[in-house]
Amino acid sequence: MFGKKRLGAILTNMAILFLACAPTQTVQKPTEDELKARREQAQASYSIAVTYYQQGDLDGALRNAQEAVHIDSTYYDPYILIGNVYRKQRDAGSAELAYRRAMALDPKQAKAYEAIGDMFLEMGRMDDALMVYQEGLARDSSLADLYNGIADIYVRKGMTAQADSVYRVARQRFPDDLAVQRLWGEFLYRQGRFQEAKDVYQVLVAKAGTVTAVREKFAAILIEIKDYKGALAQLDTILAADPNNTKAILTQGLILGRQGKFAAALEKFNAIIARDSTNALAYVYKGEALMEQGNYGSAEANLRKALGLDPELIQAYVDLGDLRVRQADGNRGTNLSATPAARLRTAKSQYQEARGYYSRAVNDPLQGSYARARIEYIEKNIAAIDKELFVRE
Repeated sequence: MFGKKRLGAILTNMAILFLACAPTQTVQKPTEDELKARREQAQASYSIAVTYYQQGDLDGALRNAQEAVHIDSTYYDPYILIGNVYRKQRDAGSAELAYRRAMALDPKQAKAYEAIGDMFLEMGRMDDALMVYQEGLARDSSLADLYNGIADIYVRKGMTAQADSVYRVARQRFPDDLAVQRLWGEFLYRQGRFQEAKDVYQVLVAKAGTVTAVREKFAAILIEIKDYKGALAQLDTILAADPNNTKAILTQGLILGRQGKFAAALEKFNAIIARDSTNALAYVYKGEALMEQGNYGSAEANLRKALGLDPELIQAYVDLGDLRVRQADGNRGTNLSATPAARLRTAKSQYQEARGYYSRAVNDPLQGSYARARIEYIEKNIAAIDKELFVRE
């Protein structure tokens, strides 16, 4: 019997001898052609992953995106898609790991910083989001999109002056970058600074008039300042190039409604619904037109149809709030002391329901300030009704 030490020594010597006799092999770097073939194969898997993602098949998207990075671990885009899948699956930890892998591969691409920052914003982690955006700019101050993320955080915190300052820096740094100017115009629009937004978009339309989204936003701005003729001119330009542009047709209907031409507006909305019964925004606009006509029952049915198609459609909640407030105001009357108690209680219930709808919009960048103002109006009316009912009892 061999002792354990003796056996171990023999085995070690045998291994050394085997290695000595084995032919020497060196790891060769892949050639450029091999790298190119590998990337093309990875791109094929990634393309399939994108298709699955667009179709809502997250498992298929994840499987193929992971296959893409298995083939080519230096391929940036699949990591972003993997992170997006995990984000939709509410696995923030795995999403962040995927995004940071992309970030490590190419620290000068904005996508990963944006994705992590946006995810943190969704989670309410504004300070963490701000840190990520700033990290991206520290790596490369030319990542223009990150300025928008920082400004958005300042807006959410009510720090409008700081947001203005961020955009001023971005515009000075990129005076000829239309994307930066467009972000600035979007910011002004969200702030309700429509005249300033108009000035920005006039320049954008002159320089990038073939970009449909630019004309669409310009039309929306002109609607807000009641320049309906100008807005219709922008929409006519869009429709001349694309006669079936749904958004442009809906916006035409919106303008007709603002002008009190409700029958013509409803005709536009119904035409879109006949073509595509899943278009939630068409039902919202139709509901708004019906509400302006005083047809509250049909208006509510259309708004609820819109929410059935898109439960996150903030405008529909705001419109339902407006509808309930109108009903409540009607029941309350102009003289509380002359309004029957039953109607006051109905009004109070309607105000409370409206408050619930508006509460869905208080954090929305576009609708938040309006929703908060309406809730304040509701609280005052409920307090007045409670006081009146208390006196009567």
